[in-house]
Amino acid sequence: MPDKDNNLTSEEMESMAKEAITIWWSTVVKAVVMSSNSPGMRKIIHTFLSSAVTEMVRTHGSKKTLELMGPIMRTGGKMAAVRALEEHEIVDRDGIAISSLIDLWEGALGVRGEIVEKSELAVVKVAKQCPFANQPPELCSLFGKFVDGFCEVINPEYGWCQTHKMSDGDKECRWVCKKEG
Repeated sequence: MPDKDNNLTSEEMESMAKEAITIWWSTVVKAVVMSSNSPGMRKIIHTFLSSAVTEMVRTHGSKKTLELMGPIMRTGGKMAAVRALEEHEIVDRDGIAISSLIDLWEGALGVRGEIVEKSELAVVKVAKQCPFANQPPELCSLFGKFVDGFCEVINPEYGWCQTHKMSDGDKECRWVCKKEG
């Protein structure tokens, strides 16, 4: 069978790459959070994510990295939320439910902290230990895009933001999940 020229446009190649990354990320979330939460698996994930984002920032700069990867991470968050809804009994889709799932996901990645405020309208978590503390702040911003997609599926009335990041030089990481508007 002769080789066939693959005449894909750059837009088609970029679209295929984004889809592949989204599928990979969803698989990673399932493997780490739902299945194999071993220290070895966490180390592989930390190294891969940190190296990939560091190289992208070095090559493309912060703004372009976030433009390229932000939508991919958001889509991955949506896919993870759909999976979470299928696999977990989530009755109330409020800030407490969303934050509980984010906390589960972070714990599987090795982030250690505690919920310091909890109500139906807002939840605040402070983390003092994070394996990504000394990594580029863009990595945390990309995690934020993942959580944005997650919130959009679980309950679009809720949003999520990071107010402090160790990767940005803060002494702790702090995020807020709250009802918007």
